[in-house]
Amino acid sequence: MAMKASMTRRSFVKTTALAGAAAAIGVSLSDSLVEVDPAYADEPVETKVVKTSCHGCIQMCPARATVENGVVTKLEGDPDAPVSRGSLCMKGLNQLHTMYSPRRVLHPLKRAGERGENKWEVISWDEAIEEAATHICDAIDKYGPYAFFASVGGGGSYSFMEAMTLPMAFGSPTVFEPGCAQCYLPRWSLSKLFYGGIDQSIADNAVQEIFRTGDDNKAEVVVLWGAQPSVSQTAESGRGMAELRAKGVKTIVVDPNFSPDAVKADVWLPVRPATDTGLLLAWFRYIFENKLYNEEFTKYWTNLPFLIDPDTKLPVEAKELFPDYVSPTPDNTPAYACFDARTNAVAPFPYSAPADSPVDPEVFWAGEFNGKTYKTAGQIYKEQADPWTLEHAEEVCWVPAERIEEAIKLYTGAGVAGIANGVASDMTESASQVPLGCMGLDSIMGYINKPGCTMTQYGAAGAPPTKRPVTYNNGFDGMFSDMYGIGAVVGMSPAENEARAKALGEANPQQKLANQLLIDRLGMKDHKGLYAWCHSHIPTVREAIATGEPYKPRVWFDMSGNKLAMLGNAKSWYEVFPEIDYIIGQYPMLTSFHIEAADLVFPVREWLEEPMVNMTQLNTQWLQNEVVHIGETVSHSIPAAQVIARCKEKWGGSLPGLVPGYIGNATEEEVKASVAETLHAPSWDELVNNTDTYVPYVTPPEEYWHYNQHETIVDDGLPAGFGTESRKVETYCQILIKLARTGYPFCYPEPQEACEDYSPICEFIEPAESPVNDDTDEYPFVLTSGRVPYFHHGTMRHAAFARELYPAPDVRINPRSAAELGIEHMDWVKVSSRRGEIHGRAYLTEGVHPGVVWMERFWNPECYDASVPEEKQTAGWRECNVNVLTKNDAPFNEVYGSYTNRGFTVKVEKSEKPDNIWVEPEQFAPFLPTLHSEPITKDVF
Repeated sequence: MAMKASMTRRSFVKTTALAGAAAAIGVSLSDSLVEVDPAYADEPVETKVVKTSCHGCIQMCPARATVENGVVTKLEGDPDAPVSRGSLCMKGLNQLHTMYSPRRVLHPLKRAGERGENKWEVISWDEAIEEAATHICDAIDKYGPYAFFASVGGGGSYSFMEAMTLPMAFGSPTVFEPGCAQCYLPRWSLSKLFYGGIDQSIADNAVQEIFRTGDDNKAEVVVLWGAQPSVSQTAESGRGMAELRAKGVKTIVVDPNFSPDAVKADVWLPVRPATDTGLLLAWFRYIFENKLYNEEFTKYWTNLPFLIDPDTKLPVEAKELFPDYVSPTPDNTPAYACFDARTNAVAPFPYSAPADSPVDPEVFWAGEFNGKTYKTAGQIYKEQADPWTLEHAEEVCWVPAERIEEAIKLYTGAGVAGIANGVASDMTESASQVPLGCMGLDSIMGYINKPGCTMTQYGAAGAPPTKRPVTYNNGFDGMFSDMYGIGAVVGMSPAENEARAKALGEANPQQKLANQLLIDRLGMKDHKGLYAWCHSHIPTVREAIATGEPYKPRVWFDMSGNKLAMLGNAKSWYEVFPEIDYIIGQYPMLTSFHIEAADLVFPVREWLEEPMVNMTQLNTQWLQNEVVHIGETVSHSIPAAQVIARCKEKWGGSLPGLVPGYIGNATEEEVKASVAETLHAPSWDELVNNTDTYVPYVTPPEEYWHYNQHETIVDDGLPAGFGTESRKVETYCQILIKLARTGYPFCYPEPQEACEDYSPICEFIEPAESPVNDDTDEYPFVLTSGRVPYFHHGTMRHAAFARELYPAPDVRINPRSAAELGIEHMDWVKVSSRRGEIHGRAYLTEGVHPGVVWMERFWNPECYDASVPEEKQTAGWRECNVNVLTKNDAPFNEVYGSYTNRGFTVKVEKSEKPDNIWVEPEQFAPFLPTLHSEPITKDVF
């Protein structure tokens, strides 16, 4: 602290060039700082406040940056933001350090030694683009397009779309993200298949209705299932939940860890990690048994009354049982079969408004018809849930039965409630089953499209429709469907989809190639849910690199983050790096991954430098401004766009793959023009000179908030319903069965090879490593993980003040368990799994079960600081990184291929602090910002 107080911006003028070069190669300048010249104390200060948005996490919070003589000196939340209301969390404030960190990469870097030596040379941007393009073109010319692959994810990047489309442009199907199947994709895509609507994620900005401002907010009960908004998105949804609790909203938290949200909860259910499906089925059983569900909504707006064919596992259409039946509904809205309580017989069940229904369908029924035994989808769900008494759930899930019952009664006793389903389940084999269960509960309660519910649609997508709702697929909201003519539209009839695919194919000769890339994507035969984001299965990609089967990815363009801190079983990835011919990275700093693997690094901007339109807060859209800019850093879309352009030149003006779509802008001028257009400003200059006129862009509340829109009568004379095959909420998610067999609706018109059927309902899966399946003497604890409020994903571990507050990862352990192992509070411990061992500090707390330990993922950039003797330096990913322990082999989640980041077994032993790990405040001085005097550069491109 004293060091910082003794410095000014002008103190660095004489070392500017050295600072830039040193930062580019990851060298600390802690010994190069000079004393303040008193003459600078009287220097005039030109101050301005710039409106922008924080991008310290997956979401955004409107912010205001104070700039003094071109340097950002203060960050604070924007009080006009409707949810964060002037708040800014630690992750946002860290930008004051990370923006000016001596670890910033300010110029393109080319490896000057062997991988792992951390030796670099600064090169020009033209040289860097040429270097990347040459290696890509040479590899594709020699081995074919499938030699190229890309990746993104791990925090600190905005290149999600570019990573998907870059391989397509080169004719390759391979792209992955350490998140994706392990973070958000299962919940996001299942909501589209389940009812054609938004998902239940509270940290990804999907859940908005409960935060709607105004005295007429109807929220009564919110269930946080595997979510902790107080930590993952502190200033927005974290503050939003605090506001709701202050207004009397009740909360239930399902989390093995006694999180800040659990502390404030009315009921806390500390479920055994990765056994959430057992708890969900106990909720279903209790609700079914005690008839607590919304009978009318379940009967008429879900598909639970449909009869299920025992052979196909699909709902039976009325025409299958009644050949002479003529449906009164159009071809895109099939009539199904049910058991009618009025006639006590199997009968056609045409789609209609509840009041117009010709039948009174039974939700639970099993019986014979024409010599064949059928069950309703509701009966199948009931039988799946029947073993899960409260007592059985207590035994398996480690939650007291009376507490489970208390939670269910609170949830079902409300007029309005909703579940917010967090990331925890995505990181387990149950990645598809948990969202099916959470959405299923809300559906049988009728907590959909009501004021105050988490599954209430909003904005343009939620507006009352005029036509039958449909759901597009492939990429976000089907962005690749029309572009390349691939993917069926759920809600169209088979004939309509065939005609559409034919027309698009005639108009787009690349349809066949696009479809083939879907078929050839690694891991797609077994895990077809990955099609929703056009991603590959990560363990299968790694296996292909190692073995060359079915083809060998050889040139890697990674667009974000520390892959060695983010990928499961990091050591297994480190072992295949030698099999990759050339690796390109882009990031604001050098991480473990770049040191160990990268051959070329593009420097990209921090969020204070990057112009873009970030996500929204409710019905307001905000600007992420170009507040300042240092070095030769560029916006995140530019390297990929420039590399594509250079490769196209080398290939004589053409590309071997698909016409690039959503590749992003190639120049800063294009980036800024796009931002201005999105915010309805005529130009970038007009936008930044008159920000208050355009920011925020507000959608009128009456055009944004909508309710009961599924009941709206549309052009075919029927209620709109939902964007599913049946036009109902498919609580029995029938389309998952078709997905497993053909890849429908994603891999279309040409199908993918079939795999084992996916479960259409929530079912229990005991974790592969667990106290039930394992010898608990060797690995007695179940490990789970989660976020802390200081960092996001793999970012910010070089932010000095954040590391002072949280210098090393805590291993939360119950005091009774610790005592048995001779461990005291803040002792260093070694945590081991079957895949490796790491270290952390024991944090004794009654907030975890005696059989559970909790640990935040971590990595340590201090391990390669210049102050560490060269012979002792490491890349900082082996010491405290929980992804050394995680499990990236089978069994995977059936739909998405999610591997096990949480809910596996470990042992804990008392140990010593590893070498090079900093814990004392003064040790983090080399991370203090030093680049305030870097010149403000003009746009490189």
